[in-house]
Amino acid sequence: MKYLYATVDVPLRDFIIANNGDNSIADDILQDAIIVWYEKVKNQEFKLQTTITGYIYTVGKYIWYNKLRKEKKIVQGEVALNETDIIEEDFELFQIDKTSFVEELLEEIGAPCKKILIESIYMKNSMQEIAVLNNLKNEQVARNKKSKCLKKLRSIIAATPYFKNALKHIKI
Repeated sequence: MKYLYATVDVPLRDFIIANNGDNSIADDILQDAIIVWYEKVKNQEFKLQTTITGYIYTVGKYIWYNKLRKEKKIVQGEVALNETDIIEEDFELFQIDKTSFVEELLEEIGAPCKKILIESIYMKNSMQEIAVLNNLKNEQVARNKKSKCLKKLRSIIAATPYFKNALKHIKI
């Protein structure tokens, strides 16, 4: 716990102070973020998508963001505290490997879908080549399979807010 506090305290405190907060609020937000993480672990709901410190930092930022929004301290259109910047900053601050992040997401859809999407999107294979490589009847079957895989991927992203926000800004 000391390590978590020591690692997350300064960057989260700096963020909160830079966005209309103070030291006592930063202490409370850090405590709340660690409690959120602890409760998730205790209830076996925690799924590691980043480092633990990165997770706690991001939770703390969102707690502060939501508190500011509720207190109407954020002016409409203000860009000082932008959720998209938060995600990108989290990747940089906690050195999250974006490639690993995408690979984890692709693992969620299963090996057959992962293979088809990689062959299609990254390797730029034609539907005919994909059909042959995956022992599918024809191009149309490959096209339908790819469509179902993309739909499955979208549903996973939609069900996971962190993925949804983070993936908007990943350039591969």
